[in-house]
Amino acid sequence: MSNIMKPPPEYHAPPFPNYTPVSSSSQQPRKSYCWVWITFVILALVCIVVGALLIWGLGSAITIIGSPTITSNQYYNAIRDQDYFRAYSFLGSGVNVRLSQQAFTQQAQQQDVTYGHVSQFFYSHDPVGDPASVTLTVTRANGTSYTVNLETRQEGGAWKITTFDRI
Repeated sequence: MSNIMKPPPEYHAPPFPNYTPVSSSSQQPRKSYCWVWITFVILALVCIVVGALLIWGLGSAITIIGSPTITSNQYYNAIRDQDYFRAYSFLGSGVNVRLSQQAFTQQAQQQDVTYGHVSQFFYSHDPVGDPASVTLTVTRANGTSYTVNLETRQEGGAWKITTFDRI
């Protein structure tokens, strides 16, 4: 017999320091991360709703505040480009009754022959209200500058030029 003692048969040395084996019957249940997905979906919905409200709100603000300027800009850009059909589309129904597309085009072309085409235009003030008075200084290619007075109103949800004193 030897003097070396053997460990008891139920003893096993741990393979790593501070290692404790886990029995298969005592495993902890897996954590659920469902709350992460629910939070993500709620945040996404909030972002979508806020974005839609901002877009709708800005659209309403542009319709109420900026459209007389936008309409008159589009009108004079069309005249500058000598696209009289497009320019005529910015005129209100009252003007369309008094002035046909053909008569409008003839007047605009006559102005171009006499003074040259529109080269630039500037606002004297920012138009506000409904109706909104728009005052512009228009410069023609030959250097002639003159003041144009427009009035814009909302017609059927769109801003239209309802009166003008010259093209």
